[in-house]
Amino acid sequence: MTTTCLYLREDTIAAPSTPPGKGAVAVIRVSGPDAIALCERIFRSRGPRLSAQPRRMMYGTLVDPVTREPVDQGLCVAFPAPRSYTGENLAEIHTHGSEAVVRQLLEILYREGARPAEPGEFSFRAVRNGKMDLAQAEGVANLIESRTRLARAMSLRVLEGEFSRDLARIKDAVVSALVEIETQIEFPGEAEDEAVVQHLQERLQAIHAQAEALRKRSVREQRFAQGIVVVLAGRPNVGKSSLFNRLLGRERAIVTPHPGTTRDSLEGTIELQGRPVTLVDTAGLRETREEIEAIGVRRSRELLSTSHIVLYICDAAGGLVEEDRAVLKELKNRSRETRVVIVINKCDIAGKAWMPPVLDSINDAPVARASAVAEGGTDELLPVLEREVSRLLPGEADSAYLVSARQENLLSTLMERTAQAFLVLKNNSPLELAAVDLRAALQAIAELDGAQTAPDILETIFSRFCIGK
Repeated sequence: MTTTCLYLREDTIAAPSTPPGKGAVAVIRVSGPDAIALCERIFRSRGPRLSAQPRRMMYGTLVDPVTREPVDQGLCVAFPAPRSYTGENLAEIHTHGSEAVVRQLLEILYREGARPAEPGEFSFRAVRNGKMDLAQAEGVANLIESRTRLARAMSLRVLEGEFSRDLARIKDAVVSALVEIETQIEFPGEAEDEAVVQHLQERLQAIHAQAEALRKRSVREQRFAQGIVVVLAGRPNVGKSSLFNRLLGRERAIVTPHPGTTRDSLEGTIELQGRPVTLVDTAGLRETREEIEAIGVRRSRELLSTSHIVLYICDAAGGLVEEDRAVLKELKNRSRETRVVIVINKCDIAGKAWMPPVLDSINDAPVARASAVAEGGTDELLPVLEREVSRLLPGEADSAYLVSARQENLLSTLMERTAQAFLVLKNNSPLELAAVDLRAALQAIAELDGAQTAPDILETIFSRFCIGK
């Protein structure tokens, strides 16, 4: 089991930076005090030694220094400290993407003095050596895991330090306000001066506004990792599976004219303007004595209240019947977080009259018309769905940040503590209480940028990184 002490060692580590398996190229990264010297022992070239040509890719032969047998031909590059990713001596070996080659080179490196790197240990060393802060390191992990254009842009923004700079401005403002408050506590002569108190209130109100703005611009990465879950629900034979296939762009669900064809939920993933969306086709909602279908109906009802968005589908011929309204009422009572869009499907049977946009709503739920078979059959539904998804994920890729659950909680703490400090002054409570709140706000910032973070928390953060990063 990984221990924090292993991360804190300053020895030489090695690990593949490319995924396991066969490929055109594989990259092995080595970092630590002996990284460059170790690679020089196994790399042979006609040119100068690696250490004599830093940051220059060199071609040569990789050999076992014990047997002197060649392992592969490849490239090697050295990055002397402190101008490297980790801030310490670092070297990279680029070989052919053979599992046998990578395995043998790693065995040689470990035998010659390196040890296998732990998950995220290279990035951990970068944070430890001041090459990036903790927030940027978490941006690295999110960038690697990003599945959409928007997630990539938001993660890259954190990695490039924009989030950290916004955080630093708030930190400077909090420190300045705390110094002023503690001065008033130490020298209370002017504490009763209304102008002084009013000035402090204005400063704390501005700080809280900054913290709140940063919190609103931050979106938890879990929504991008799992995607916004959109459930297609409704009575049997209203065209859920056909519409599911149409939105997905391929035949994923079996479609027949017989009610009850879908017995279990099916999933598929699409991207709406850079946002990941998981579509879920469900069994038709109806009373049934057939055991397997009944299980599917029960699962459908469970998904209704746990999804982000429900596309509740009815057909154009029958509209919303009493059974539909009962389900919608139950859903509204069970979950305030789930957004509902009512979809009038099979509108092709009504001819071209279904094409104009519908600017109506039922029970505060937007309504969109659709057809799974007609050309342009989702032209009205897609903008409505995109609008609902954008409410859950930011629409402006040039201003939002992708954050972890840990960061989101700390940002909430920062916002709450700055708000509490303002209320202390507004209610003429003792200044010592405001000082306590501002110290707690500074602690949240320190845990965000890594200035003060418990070792076990660091271990948890970096353990989710891939090995070699």
